[in-house]
Amino acid sequence: MRAGTDGVMTSPRDVTRTVPFWLLFAASTLGAMTNSASTPIIPGYVERVLGGDASLSGVLISLSAVASMVAMPVAGLLGDRRGYRAVALAGGGTAALGMLLLAAVPSLWGAGPARLLFGLGNAAAMTLVMAWLVALAPTGQRGRALSVFGLSVWLGLAVGPQVGVAVNQAVGPAGVFALCAALEVATVVLVAWLPRPARPPEAPRSRRAGAVRGSFRAVWVPGVVAAAAWCGEGLMLGFLLVHLQARGVPAGGVTGAASVFAVFSVSVIGARIALAGLPDRIGPVRATAVSLCALAAGLTTMGLAPNFWVAAAAQVLIGIGFSPLYPSLTMLAARGLDGANQALGLGLFSSFTGLGYAGGALVGGLVIAAASTGWAFLLVAALQVAALVVVAVFAREAPPDRPGAAPGRPGAAPDLADGVPGPAAG
Repeated sequence: MRAGTDGVMTSPRDVTRTVPFWLLFAASTLGAMTNSASTPIIPGYVERVLGGDASLSGVLISLSAVASMVAMPVAGLLGDRRGYRAVALAGGGTAALGMLLLAAVPSLWGAGPARLLFGLGNAAAMTLVMAWLVALAPTGQRGRALSVFGLSVWLGLAVGPQVGVAVNQAVGPAGVFALCAALEVATVVLVAWLPRPARPPEAPRSRRAGAVRGSFRAVWVPGVVAAAAWCGEGLMLGFLLVHLQARGVPAGGVTGAASVFAVFSVSVIGARIALAGLPDRIGPVRATAVSLCALAAGLTTMGLAPNFWVAAAAQVLIGIGFSPLYPSLTMLAARGLDGANQALGLGLFSSFTGLGYAGGALVGGLVIAAASTGWAFLLVAALQVAALVVVAVFAREAPPDRPGAAPGRPGAAPDLADGVPGPAAG
């Protein structure tokens, strides 16, 4: 609630109806589309252009994820200290440079540095985009705002593989990488149009030393869960086409392997619309547990899938699992963070997703080389069960506020959106 001009308390404006929100949504969609258009063609690019195998594909895919693990907390720290806009613009430009290098230098010596540059830049830009949103959203709207915003990732994931496969078949991988560079430039333009968010007061140097430790303590539990879940996404994005093509499913077409990504994304979007308020209603811990159960079932089904239709059913389960997971884990990560270190904390949390993404690519490459893609999916399904144990042991729902207690009351950790005005504050 906030006081209006006549002194009457009014509800804050719905953040999802503001222009800055949809600029952030579009930037996130393009960032996700760049990743999902370029990554699935890496195994074929490695085999036909670089002369490598599944292990090399896994390494190249994971390079981007490993770079993102470093970029996310560093970008968050720089964003808190130097401003979100400058860091996000630099990140988008770096990602575009990486894609141009990948298109222009078709060799291992070009692909390795290019994937590192892309991972660093894209992760930095997307970390600041998410932090921008969290600063923008009032406390009571955060679950819904994150649920709607999260659709941008799945929209990009739905469109990206289809575009990547079509362009790859028409003009080759260099065309895909050049297109992705253009998408990153478009992301930079969107970020440049965003209103500059107000920055919180800078912490004294004596407090900065403990900022990373405190932020890590606040986010490690949701971070571990995110690592397990995004291990599944990393495996799917890198090797789902290979997995299904080995079972006789063609790469393109309405019932082709690339269409399974669309089924997944449509499932996430539909479930997100239906379950947008679930983390707010039952709490983020319970919503996370529900998500992990659905993910484990879906990944197991995918590992055993003999055809497109069973794979599509598996993707529906996985989509339902991912739907409330992103807002739930972000809420868990955010509730213990100091407002002055919001981007740092969210960057650390996001680095766990990079760890999982890299792990999925590496597990996929190594297990596929030693056994099969089916075993890789079953192994990652088991990780969801392990993450469920972590949630059961270490995570607790936050106690409800005392009647009349203010969010910023003394002795309480400041809420991430309290005292940190966003672009639409006031």
